[in-house]
Amino acid sequence: MLKHKYKLAAIFICLLFFFLALFSSAGFSRKNMKYSGNGILADEIPHIAGGYYYLKTNRYYINPEHPPLVKDIAGLGELLISPKLPNITNQTELPADFHRAEYPFVGAQFPKALEWQNNQDHFGTMFLYQPQNNPDKIAFFARLAVILANTLLLYSLFYLLAEIWSERAALLGLFFFSVSQFSIAHGSFVVIDFMSALLTGIAIAALAIYLKRYADGSHASRYFFITSLFFALALLAKFSSVVLLPAAFFGGLIHVIFTKVRLSREDRTIFAAKYIFSYAAIVILALFFISAFYVFHTYKMENEILVQKLHENYPEENLPALGHRILELMVYLNPFTKGLAAYINGAFMVVSRMVVSAQNTYFLGHVFGNEGAGWKYWPVLYFTKLSLGLHFFTLLVMSLIFFGLFKKKRKIKQKLAGFISNPLSVLLLVFIMAYMAVTLHSTFQIGLRHIMPVILAASLLTGKGANSFWEFSFLRPNLKNLRRFDLRLKHLFFAVAVLMLFSVFCSFPYYLEYYNILGGGTDKGYKVATDSNYDWGGSDVRRLAKWTRDNNVKEIYTQMFADVPLKYYLGDGQKYFNLQDEGHLPPSGSYLAVSVFEYMNNLYSWYIPPERKYTILKDNLVARVGKTIFVYRIP
Repeated sequence: MLKHKYKLAAIFICLLFFFLALFSSAGFSRKNMKYSGNGILADEIPHIAGGYYYLKTNRYYINPEHPPLVKDIAGLGELLISPKLPNITNQTELPADFHRAEYPFVGAQFPKALEWQNNQDHFGTMFLYQPQNNPDKIAFFARLAVILANTLLLYSLFYLLAEIWSERAALLGLFFFSVSQFSIAHGSFVVIDFMSALLTGIAIAALAIYLKRYADGSHASRYFFITSLFFALALLAKFSSVVLLPAAFFGGLIHVIFTKVRLSREDRTIFAAKYIFSYAAIVILALFFISAFYVFHTYKMENEILVQKLHENYPEENLPALGHRILELMVYLNPFTKGLAAYINGAFMVVSRMVVSAQNTYFLGHVFGNEGAGWKYWPVLYFTKLSLGLHFFTLLVMSLIFFGLFKKKRKIKQKLAGFISNPLSVLLLVFIMAYMAVTLHSTFQIGLRHIMPVILAASLLTGKGANSFWEFSFLRPNLKNLRRFDLRLKHLFFAVAVLMLFSVFCSFPYYLEYYNILGGGTDKGYKVATDSNYDWGGSDVRRLAKWTRDNNVKEIYTQMFADVPLKYYLGDGQKYFNLQDEGHLPPSGSYLAVSVFEYMNNLYSWYIPPERKYTILKDNLVARVGKTIFVYRIP
């Protein structure tokens, strides 16, 4: 048993992640999911619908700006209950007087013209909320499949980390990343950021093992294919994972040059050239895997429509016209090149979105538009949304490293040399710098989740550093007649780990809304930032439905950040409301539910006059449903 203690501990952490993610997301009522757990998020609607749509139609018109992997996994979960897809008609042109169907979507007819237009939100709500389907049951099985996949990937990451580092270092890294409200939250929904980070981390770890075996002259072909596969999977999870390719290349090159510094310049050049050739082969094989994966999704797409999409999304101002013609040729050439062209089209859509940055971002008392919230956005959220235990150990390890450098302590310098010379450590450091260089140049700021791969890399490096200084003694007095007390880093870790676990259990089930005490705690964290940091489009809708049922509220006005049909949850008495537009309050005695996202945007938008701000209702709050919905009784 002791021989496998780290593996057993890793399994325990992964199972803990699985059950906390599942029950915080689904709640505990299997009989009536409509009132249990977290509501279906805005981003989940097209993802849940898209995955099932791909598996059933082999077409990729819906939600192409995100790769299919995570959505496919959700779709596999949905296959267990076989929900009904909307009927996609052959209507390729819409009449001038066309009106989209509205809830409850009786008949569920979805024109092909809207499919080609990527009308994803309408398709998603139509799929989930047509009378033949149970939306909350569909969401449960979709989430269950994604949570299970995330759990298996967490253990796979531990396995590879143990191969390149050690089992204890791998376990520490796994702990710092998994035992986190932020990770549990984003790993429990059908969204792409968490799985993208895991696959990126696994790809980097596989490359590190390949480099180590390649440098040692041992058999490395197995990890050549594993690296290519996980490069492909990372790119199939999220388009921003493309940063992995140049970052991993330069990180590997730095390691190769560093480890072969004792060779002659000519030998080092030859070794580096071999590395460059091997890396190019890894990337080419990864692109083949991507093409093959996309074939399943695109072979029933009309070639002419895909070419049209490429024409719409191709960045002609930055790329030559020849590139567009090559992509058009790829569509017609064969199914593999067509799949790769569809992948590239999705990447172009993401680039366009980042450039335009259409957003409305509340951050620290201001509402920002396309200009973004500035460079402070990421560090403020990093230090307020993540566990203080992670921050404490990151700063502690960094302090020990600098202490060793300046004090010239031999043992510490030896540990530092081992830390840096390890290929995975170098790759992770370079990846963090490359990813943040790209992120800081973007004004698209709607959530800390967008730097999830950086958070994973930082957590793993913190675990590696803690392992390197595991037996480091902070206090060791040698005075006679005094009982010896030896405080080591491992003792600090166990104390901090208990506090981190306690914090995670106390935060249940509000992991998405979690802020640490630096951010005012979970109850007040919304004053730092909202959107996917706190109120991600409907997480408390089910709880509001339960509140109205329990309190016999038949009529309620709502101004909420949610894409689900609220009447499904709140009944026919639900009425949409916007104080800014209406200019007056609902009738006296009625109830008004306002989500935190809308509330903060209303309060801090400079162009809204005081008489149309929700501060006029500050004395009329009757309930706070979950963490993200304020309910007022109109005086």
